[in-house]
Amino acid sequence: MHFHQFKAKTRQRSARVLLTAFVATALISGSATPAGAGGGKGIDRDFDVAVVSGRPDTISGGDALIRIGVPRTVPPHQVRVRVDGRDVTKRFRPAGDQRTLLGLVDTLALGRNRLEVRANGLGKGRPTATLTLVNHPAAGPVFSGPHIPLFCTAADAPWHLGPVDRNCHVAEPQVTYRYRNTAGSFVDLPAGPLPKDVASTTTTAGRTVPYVVRIERGTINRAVYEIALLHQPGTPTPDPWTATRGWNNRLVYTFGGACGIGYTQATSTGGVIDHTLLGRGYAVASATFNVYAHNCNDVTSAETAMMVKEHFSETYGVPDFTMGWGASAGTMQQLLISNAYPGILDGVIGHIGYPDERSTTISGHECRFISQAATAAGLSTAQRQAVSGFGSPDTCTGYQFFDSVDWPTACPNHVPAQLRYHPVTNPDGIRCAMADFISNVYGVDRNGAGRPIIPDTVGVQYGLQPLQAGVLSPEQFVRLNEGIGGLDVEGNRTPHRTSANVDAIRVAYATGRINQFDGGLRWTPIIETRGYTDPTGDFHDRFRSWTMRERLLKANGHADNHASVTSPPGAATTAAQEQALADMDAWLTARTRLAADRPHLDPVALTRLSRPRGVVDSCVAPDGRRIVEKLTLNSSARCNQLFPYHRNPRVVAGGPTTSAVLKCQLKPLKRTHYAVTFSDSQWQRLRAVFPGGVCDWSKPGVGQVPLRQTWIRF
Repeated sequence: MHFHQFKAKTRQRSARVLLTAFVATALISGSATPAGAGGGKGIDRDFDVAVVSGRPDTISGGDALIRIGVPRTVPPHQVRVRVDGRDVTKRFRPAGDQRTLLGLVDTLALGRNRLEVRANGLGKGRPTATLTLVNHPAAGPVFSGPHIPLFCTAADAPWHLGPVDRNCHVAEPQVTYRYRNTAGSFVDLPAGPLPKDVASTTTTAGRTVPYVVRIERGTINRAVYEIALLHQPGTPTPDPWTATRGWNNRLVYTFGGACGIGYTQATSTGGVIDHTLLGRGYAVASATFNVYAHNCNDVTSAETAMMVKEHFSETYGVPDFTMGWGASAGTMQQLLISNAYPGILDGVIGHIGYPDERSTTISGHECRFISQAATAAGLSTAQRQAVSGFGSPDTCTGYQFFDSVDWPTACPNHVPAQLRYHPVTNPDGIRCAMADFISNVYGVDRNGAGRPIIPDTVGVQYGLQPLQAGVLSPEQFVRLNEGIGGLDVEGNRTPHRTSANVDAIRVAYATGRINQFDGGLRWTPIIETRGYTDPTGDFHDRFRSWTMRERLLKANGHADNHASVTSPPGAATTAAQEQALADMDAWLTARTRLAADRPHLDPVALTRLSRPRGVVDSCVAPDGRRIVEKLTLNSSARCNQLFPYHRNPRVVAGGPTTSAVLKCQLKPLKRTHYAVTFSDSQWQRLRAVFPGGVCDWSKPGVGQVPLRQTWIRF
C-alpha cells in the first residue's frame, strides 16, 4: 500500500473511534411493487421483477442483472423499463422464452435508484411495477462498515494487474488462458491453434470439451478476485444470455484457511485452478479476502464473496446454485457466512473445519496458559495431555498458532515497523489484534482500541475432570489453577485471571461471530468431511465435527441439513471430498427443482425433503468399508471406536461439548462438589484462585444471546 493511502485510511479510522456504541441495522430488502388496477398478483396480470445477480439492497459497482416476467396480457414489445426516468429498455432481451426478459442495467447512481416497468400506452389497468435498487461502490463497503488501512498488491507479483487507485483497484480485469495437458499439468496456453497435448474432459452435464481454462482476475471490494471456467478461445464467451459447452451452470466458491490479521490485499485466493472442480465443468471463483490467513474477518469475507458472485452472474450468467469449498478455516468461513448472510452460498462443503474463529482461538490461549502453568505444577506429559483433552500431547502446540491474533503488537512483516502500534512509542499506530481488525463489529473503547474478547479465565477449573478421575492430585490441581493467569488487552500474560468485555461478547453472539447455527444454517445443506489425525498432534481434531452437530441440535432441534463423514487420512479422505461434491450437487439440484415445483415450502422443509437418501453420517474404516452410523458421542459406536473423539481444555474443565460458552456464569465454590479431599491449606488457596466462585456450566454463558438477525450491516 502506498504511504499516502495509508495516511488517508488512518485519518478515517481516527474519526471512527469517536463512535462508542455498536450499531446494527437490518438491510431493507427491496422488492417489486406491482401497481395498477385490479387485484390478483401473478404472471397473468402483473410484472414479476427481480434482481437475479444478488439482493436489490446490496448492489455494487453500478450495475444489476434484472429479470422481468411479462404478464400474458402484455405483448413483450410493449414493455418499457426506466431507471429514475432514464429509458433502459434496450438493455433487455428474451432469456429462455419470450415472456422472460433479462437485462443488465448499468450506470446506477450510488444509493437508491428507482426502476419502473410498465406496459406501453396509457390505457386503464395497464400493469406497472417498481423496484428500489440500492447501489454501493465497487470498492465497497456494502455492509462491513468503514474501510481499514490496506497495503495494495494488485500491481505487483503475483498479480501484475496494472496501476492501482487509492482503494487498491485496477482499471480493468485481465483474462488469461491455461490448459491441462495429457501429462496432467496446467500450463499457459500459447497463441494460435490448440496444442496437440491438450487433454479433454467430460463435465457433469455429459459434454466432452477441450480442457482449456479461462481465468479472469481483477479487483472487487479492495480484494483481488479470480474466476476460472472451461472455455476455448475463439468460441462465444458465456454471458447471461449465452451458454458455453464447458460450464455446467454451477459455481463453486473456494475459501482458504489459517487466521491472520493482514491489512493486505494479499497474494493468494482460495484457489481456482482445481482439477477436481474444473474437470467436472464447475466455474470456480474466489478472492484474497476469502483466505483467513490474510483476512480473518468473516464479515468482509462474506461481503467479498457476495460481490464477486454478483459480478460473476452479471458477466457469465446466473448459476443454478453456488457451493462453498474449503478446508479448516475455509470451512469456518462457509459456516459463518451461511449462518449470518444466507443465500451467498447455497451449500457448504467443508473439510477438517471448525464452527467459528472465537470459540476455536480460545483453545490456543488456554493451551498456552496450561503449558506454562503445568510446569510449575509438576505435571507429567500424560497429565498435561489429560488437562488439554486432546488426542496427542502435541495438539496444544498446534493450537498455540491461533492465539497471536489477539496480540496488538504482533503485526505481519508487510506492516512497516514505524507504522505499528506500540503502547509507548507509537500509540496511534496500526494495532494487529483481532478486536482492532474487526472493530466495526465489536466497537472501540475510549482510547480508540477495538473492544477485545480476550480469553475469559474467571471461574474456569482447568483439569477438573482429571482431578475427579484421580489423574491429578489435589495439590497439582490447585497449583495448576494458581498458575493459569490471563491475558490483558495488550496481549500480555497476567498472573491474575482476566475477564472478557461482556458488551463485546454479547455483540459476538448477537451478530453471529460466535456461530450458534441459528440463522441461515437452519436450512443450508452442510456436508463436512474429516480425515482423522487426532493421534498425530494435528489441531484439526474430530471433536469439532461434534460441536457443529450439537450446536445445530441445540438451536433447531434437528440436524436434517448436516452430514458428517470421517475417514483415515490419505486416499480415503480425497475420495470422501469428491463424493461430498457429487452429493452436494445432487442435493442442491433436487432442492432447486423442489423449490420450483412447490414454491410455498419453507427453506427448512425444502432442504429436508430434497436430501438424497445416500447423504448420511458415516465413516470409512481403514479397510475401506463404509459404516453408516448417526453421529454421536457414544464411545461404543463403531465409528467412535475407530476414530475416537477427544476434548479440549474448556470441556475438560466441565464446559459444554458445544464449546460455545466464552464466559461462564458462576456458582459458589463448595467442597462437596469434588470427589477428592483438599487439605485446609489447599482449600484456602483454591478459594483465593476463585474468589467469586467457579463456572456453572449448566447455565448459558454470560452475554450468550441468540443471533439478532441475518444480513446485519455495520
